[in-house]
Amino acid sequence: MRLNTLLAYLPAPLQKIFTPEVIRFILVGGFSALLEFSLLVLLVEKANLGVLTGNVGAYAITNVFTYILTKRYVFNTSTNNRGYEALLFTLCLIGGLLVNQVVLWSLDRFMDYRVAKVIAILVTVVWNFFTRKYLVFRKRPIDAR
Repeated sequence: MRLNTLLAYLPAPLQKIFTPEVIRFILVGGFSALLEFSLLVLLVEKANLGVLTGNVGAYAITNVFTYILTKRYVFNTSTNNRGYEALLFTLCLIGGLLVNQVVLWSLDRFMDYRVAKVIAILVTVVWNFFTRKYLVFRKRPIDAR
């Protein structure tokens, strides 16, 4: 069954919120969050890295996959300048990492790092959606050559 068919069963106000693009972002984001969380636990508990150091590694590795999935399945855009798009993605990624690190650093002192990481991921999701939608993968006119 196609995503649009499933969304047709939602009440009209929810259809405006849960567009196919938003649903695909949630699915890719869910996979990414699970991967990032798992990598963090692995790096902290098996590789004996500190929480913030392990977080940088987990975030970086995860976002390589996230870029590919987001580009392919979430924000269907076409651009002749993939280098520019990758640069914007990287800059937004660095901003997201800073948001993630600050939240994790702030909360890690008061709670288990795994709970703090879940909260950091939730906060960073908001950053990621808006920066990717409106900066990185926004609809642009085809590059004139």
